[in-house]
Amino acid sequence: MFTDEYGVQYSDDKKTLTKCPKNLKGEFVIPNQVTEIGDRAFYGCSGLISIEIPNSVVKIENLAFCRCTNLQSVVIPDTITSIGNSAFADCSGLTSVTIPNSVTTIGEYAFLDCSGLTSVTIPNSVTTIGSFAFAGCDGLTSVTIPNSVTTIGDEVFIDCFSLTSINVDAANTHYISVDGVLFNYTKDTLVQCPVGNPRTEYTIPSSVTTIGDGAFSGCNGLTSVTIPNSVKTIGKSAFYNCSGLTSVTIPNSVTTIGDWAFWGCSMLESTTFSKSIRRIETNIFADCSNLKSIYVPKSEKDRFIAMEGLKGWKDEVMGI
Repeated sequence: MFTDEYGVQYSDDKKTLTKCPKNLKGEFVIPNQVTEIGDRAFYGCSGLISIEIPNSVVKIENLAFCRCTNLQSVVIPDTITSIGNSAFADCSGLTSVTIPNSVTTIGEYAFLDCSGLTSVTIPNSVTTIGSFAFAGCDGLTSVTIPNSVTTIGDEVFIDCFSLTSINVDAANTHYISVDGVLFNYTKDTLVQCPVGNPRTEYTIPSSVTTIGDGAFSGCNGLTSVTIPNSVKTIGKSAFYNCSGLTSVTIPNSVTTIGDWAFWGCSMLESTTFSKSIRRIETNIFADCSNLKSIYVPKSEKDRFIAMEGLKGWKDEVMGI
């Protein structure tokens, strides 16, 4: 059952705000009896400028404020423990957000494409940051992961083009930052390199065995990346849109390369594989418009051509 007040829809007991009309404009104050902002409650309310969330609210559901493009600032009360998936996605006008110490989970895509967001403080209560949570937040220049965080999803800061460093509290025992690059604590997984860092060359530490999904995605200023012999897995989209890379040598240790690993590396002219490769996923060289040659051991040439990721490259695959 639902009830309606001034075009705003609530559950029958008025504890869940379920839907606002898309022509809602200006400021809106959520009534004190509301405990939950439902899925898509304010979805597409592009005229909404500010929202007052009372302390009675304990939950912000998925897509709750998605595409509220003129929403400028949000203060989340300290009664809320989780921010739903895509809760504030595409809120491009959002310049500041206050996340209280009560929040333990920031959902997937929670602040996706909040391009106006210039700073965000992740409180020491947060344990989980979902995949793509801050992806496309162009205005972010730096971010600090607190010591409470134990789980970080894939590509959390992808396409944050102003982000020069990802910092981690020294007391965190699950993640670590080295020269602004995010790793798991043991440094065997490179989680993410900040897109906005001005470096042109980077040598991956020899402790790394896995280059994570999207780890270098969008790092188009990089012209050279040295992959050490310790690396076994290159994740999907690992070097997606690294348009400055001109050549890549895959070391003997690598056995797996994920989907779209080098997609959009438009300046990539050549790459060299070893016979240790056992699995290559699809479209790893899609949109590599300058790729002229793929070098593989002679004994492995037919196998490489047969791999899904190298179909269509028969004339360019060269045995060495």
